[in-house]
Amino acid sequence: MITSGKRIRELRIHRKKSQQELANELGYKTYTTISKWEADKALPPANDLKKLALYFEVSTDYLLGLKDSPAYFSTEDVHNTVKVKNIGALNMNYKDKILSPFEKEAIPHTEVPQYILEEDPDKYFIAEVRTDSFNRRINSGDNVVVLDATKIENLHLESGNILIIKIEDNYRILLFKKTDSMIYLEPFSYLSGFESLTYSKEQFEQLEVVGKIVYVFRKFD
Repeated sequence: MITSGKRIRELRIHRKKSQQELANELGYKTYTTISKWEADKALPPANDLKKLALYFEVSTDYLLGLKDSPAYFSTEDVHNTVKVKNIGALNMNYKDKILSPFEKEAIPHTEVPQYILEEDPDKYFIAEVRTDSFNRRINSGDNVVVLDATKIENLHLESGNILIIKIEDNYRILLFKKTDSMIYLEPFSYLSGFESLTYSKEQFEQLEVVGKIVYVFRKFD
């Protein structure tokens, strides 16, 4: 699996730029921050992620390793935004927040790039990550835009999708892989204790899939 650090390094080398030259483009005095990104010791913050996407002419999802296609876009695409409901930390009551007509108007909304959505905005929600099961790519405290599985009939899943799944009252972020007969759910964490899970297709259908992550960002107050 390619990481965001490897992506950034490959793109930088393709542009024939040193770490220091890339740092200069982003307004950093030294190359230390770039080095940490490329070593997967840190993720670029939201503002720098957008700058990198514009500089390399690729999507932020490609930079994060969420998509394999660079999906070139224009500067105008980045500035076209839509509002998506933001439910905060994912917890046991998240469905009540999303479905309740009484809370619908009270739920805050956050603007995200329009190009990341393939469905209507009301079929997505934003949640704050509170798990380390995928911290090689998505850190606790990051925000994720999620295609809500309850709003999509027969949610289409492909190997490589990153899912939020409820397992024994815990919400985990896991990489989805499939064969003709089996489903594999894999963590991507620097920490031990997050095991890979294997299911038959019939067993997987019994799990509660919250949704598919389509975008990652960090919100700064």
